[in-house]
Amino acid sequence: MKFTHPVPVMVIAVALSGMIFSPTATIRKLLASGDTSVSEKCIVWVFFRDKPAVAAFAPPLSTNALARRRSAGFVGTDGSADAPVSEKYIRGVELLGGELRHCFKWDNCASFSVPAAALPHIVSLPYVVGIAPVDTYRRSADKAASGAAKRTAMESLQYGSAFTQLDIINVPAAHRYFESLPGGVRPGSGIRIALFDSGFRLNHRCFGHLHRRGAIKATWDFIDKDGTVDDPDSVSFDITHPYYSNDIHGAEVLSLIAAYDTVFHYCGVAPDAEFFLARTEDTYYDRESGAEKELHVEEDNWAAAVVWAESLGVDIISSSLGYMYDFQDTIEIVREDGSRDTIANYLKSDLDGATTIVSRAAKYAVERGMIVVNSVGNEGLTDGNTSLNAPADVDGVIAVGSVDRNGYLSYFSSAGPTADGRIKPDLVAQGERVYLPDLFEPDIGDYQSTNSGTSFSAPFIAGLCALIKQSYPDHTAEQVRQRLYKYCRFLPSQTQIDNYYGRGIPDALRSCMQWDDQVFMTVSDTGGYPCTSAGIVTSSGDTIANTNAKGVALFRFDGTPPDTVELRYRNYRRSVAIGYTPCMIEVEPCSLVIKVYDEFNVALPSVTCMYGVNGTVERTIVGDSLGNVVVADFMPLSIWVRISKAGYLVSDTLRRTLSTRTNVVTLRLKAVEGPHFEVYPTVLRRKEPDGALRVRFIAGSSDFPGETRLTAAIRSVSGSLVWRTDMSIGKSPVTLVWDGNAPGGRRTSPGVYFVTLVCDGKRYRKKFIIAE
Repeated sequence: MKFTHPVPVMVIAVALSGMIFSPTATIRKLLASGDTSVSEKCIVWVFFRDKPAVAAFAPPLSTNALARRRSAGFVGTDGSADAPVSEKYIRGVELLGGELRHCFKWDNCASFSVPAAALPHIVSLPYVVGIAPVDTYRRSADKAASGAAKRTAMESLQYGSAFTQLDIINVPAAHRYFESLPGGVRPGSGIRIALFDSGFRLNHRCFGHLHRRGAIKATWDFIDKDGTVDDPDSVSFDITHPYYSNDIHGAEVLSLIAAYDTVFHYCGVAPDAEFFLARTEDTYYDRESGAEKELHVEEDNWAAAVVWAESLGVDIISSSLGYMYDFQDTIEIVREDGSRDTIANYLKSDLDGATTIVSRAAKYAVERGMIVVNSVGNEGLTDGNTSLNAPADVDGVIAVGSVDRNGYLSYFSSAGPTADGRIKPDLVAQGERVYLPDLFEPDIGDYQSTNSGTSFSAPFIAGLCALIKQSYPDHTAEQVRQRLYKYCRFLPSQTQIDNYYGRGIPDALRSCMQWDDQVFMTVSDTGGYPCTSAGIVTSSGDTIANTNAKGVALFRFDGTPPDTVELRYRNYRRSVAIGYTPCMIEVEPCSLVIKVYDEFNVALPSVTCMYGVNGTVERTIVGDSLGNVVVADFMPLSIWVRISKAGYLVSDTLRRTLSTRTNVVTLRLKAVEGPHFEVYPTVLRRKEPDGALRVRFIAGSSDFPGETRLTAAIRSVSGSLVWRTDMSIGKSPVTLVWDGNAPGGRRTSPGVYFVTLVCDGKRYRKKFIIAE
């Protein structure tokens, strides 16, 4: 029995030219509703069908680019990949309200910010083959920005939709730890993992790296007795066949350990491991009864697969199968007193870890030093009694239950104890609404599909065991289990080890750290960039470590760890608490959060923030889709800030200090209703790093009629010309920047000055002051 728990979800797909695109739930609902009143904006990729007139538009490549491609062994086809995305197609999306963000010519797509109501119309364009969401990281609006938040945002982009389900067991931090070790270590490298399931569809792009490096070491179909484990009955396109999609479940489970897609961003726990795949489950869907047929012979397949895997030197077995109910045939069991029972389903008294054939096989594997990880089952709570499935009842088998992304027990997760009173499950991981690849679209990087069940919590733990085994290659299976259990933590509704959560949720980083007194410290600067060569100093003044090029320091203490150490970076010092070891400490930069709204208290997305710090040049960052702007730096600096957005007046210049405490500023921008002329700052201070004047003109509409001339000039109160520019413009707004110097680089004297702007036959005039 596969432990996949169906969760009622409305699925709406758009079928175009034989391809199915599965957007996020929000986009699906909008596509289905056709509600033209929806004003919400979405950021999406739009994929186009072709590239018209490729030969005419394909730009020549530079000599360096061609040389690099030859060196990499890249062989082009007809040059179509290098041809730009069709301007005609882009314009068609823009006419429906889309604002172009970026083009990606190699996948013939472009990203747009579009009104949600326009999505059904965009999908229906004859040259559009589909849409997909552009993943963005949204942090909680009521929390101050930090280096950890910036780092989390970047890791969210690296892991895509898989980030949360990996982060709940601290896998991204463990991956960073491996990368920081001398020479860098790939997660799972050298570890052999076997998976038992109903089949494995292996043509999805997330498994491409396995094929390229030959990481699928062996496969065997214990039903058809051959080496083919993907679509053994060749029915992948026959939806009426009872074996249709029987190789999907195993591939979904495998992806949670082995997937690695750097283009569309999805990653498993131990993608660099070696894999051995066994088809043991003869999943057959009976359409008359509406149920899967469960046969006792599948237990024999499972047991045979254990022997097969053990003989091949496999380290870890990951099984998302279990056996207890719904059998279509009978089996004879010999009891301890010599009596014989012919049964269809097992009794709860049989879950003692030694009765069923799969439990005995798992027990023998544990005895032979294998690590066996198995789903606990999807029966939920059954009148307060045990609802386990075999072989999760075996002492030594790591039985895994399920929680949601917030750490609360899934309603379907089975509970112990075993028939002989042992606590099960042993621990939990996320198994509810787990993000998975869309295996029906192998070439499309869609990782927005979700499924639920303890089938999907078990592989996370199997992958984590691989990371522990990799960190401690000399550890026995028992030692790996103990290290896994040692750093589990209780969850929100848990007060003790119990038959629902087991020991709680594990911590991949702490389990994998090579010394129990080790500290893994990361130090980041503005935007999450690493602070290199930051010193970690003890109270005695000894420097015990320095951060590397990635802003990471690994260090230990002689004797008992102190409560604090001092972090020294440039001319700044900060006290950092240690607490316990092993541990990870992320030094958070000082920050300022600016929340930007319009006059009606509606958040303004993607605003432009200009800010400056003494001794640095002006910087520009873009706010997120929720109207939040985060300015961060390692040190508590005084900064100036201005916010602007097309169609709105520029904010006043704010002066604030970055702080380690929550520091939130709210700004409201006023929309421009007609032609508007701005000059800022009104007092130009030459000694400050933002000592430049900006002249901004906003027309009543976004475009000027035809080609319009704009002239700007700066004059003193006596009328002397200081600066002048003349240009042709076509769009609004227009921003001009004056550095404060007269022609020839001469310094302009302090005093009162006027800016005059002439555009489309109209004249505008503003006063400003230059001060020391």
